[in-house]
Amino acid sequence: MDMAYLLDILGNENRRNILTLLSYRPCYVTEISEELKVSPKAIIDHLKILEDAGLVESFYDQQRRKYYEIANNVRIEVSISPLMFRVNVSRVDIEADEQKMLHDKYAEEVALKKDLEYSLKHLYEEFQRLNRSSIELQEAQRSVQGMMSEITGMCIDIINEIAADQIEAELLYMLVRGPTSYDEIVSRLHIPDNVARSELAKLMKRGLLTYEKGLWSIA
Repeated sequence: MDMAYLLDILGNENRRNILTLLSYRPCYVTEISEELKVSPKAIIDHLKILEDAGLVESFYDQQRRKYYEIANNVRIEVSISPLMFRVNVSRVDIEADEQKMLHDKYAEEVALKKDLEYSLKHLYEEFQRLNRSSIELQEAQRSVQGMMSEITGMCIDIINEIAADQIEAELLYMLVRGPTSYDEIVSRLHIPDNVARSELAKLMKRGLLTYEKGLWSIA
C-alpha cells in the first residue's frame, strides 16, 4: 500500500469519521450520511476512495441494498524524532490474535466453571454436614426434653411427699424450674409478704433452699 496515498486518504476528517463508524458495525450510505450530517453524494464519493484503497468493501443485502464495512486490518506506525521521520504501514493478521484471545477466554471460562463446580461441591458437603448436625441436635433436644420431663415428674412426686402444705408445694414446684427472686415468688404465688417470708425461712431451715445473689433456689 502506498504510504503517501494512504496518509492523504486518512487526512480527510470525513473519511476518518466514516472508518470510525464502520469499525462499530456495517452501515448503509443513508446511515452514514445521517450520523455524520454529510450529504449522501459526498459520503458515496468518500466511500469510493476508501474502497479503491482497499480500506472498505461493499456488499448487498437481501433487498439489494448496498452497505459497507471495514475490509482490512491496517496498522500505521509513525516515528518522529530530530533525526528521523518514518511511517510504517502494514497489514495486520489478527486471526492468530483472535484465536489466542478466544483460547484465553475459553480457558478462563473453563477455569471459572471448575471453580464454581468446586464451590458447589464444597457448599453441598457443608450443607449436608450442617443438616446432619441439625438432625443430631434435634434428636438430642428431644432426648433432653424427655429427660427433663421425667425428672420434673419425679421432683413433683417427691415434693408431694415432703411438702407440709399446698403453699410449700407450689413454692418448691416453682424453684425446681430454676432460681427465682423473692418478688417473683410473691407475684406468681399470690401470697402475702409475711407468708412468703415464713415459708422460705422454714424451707431454708430444713436445708431445702438456699439464697444467693438475690435468688432463691433448691439447695
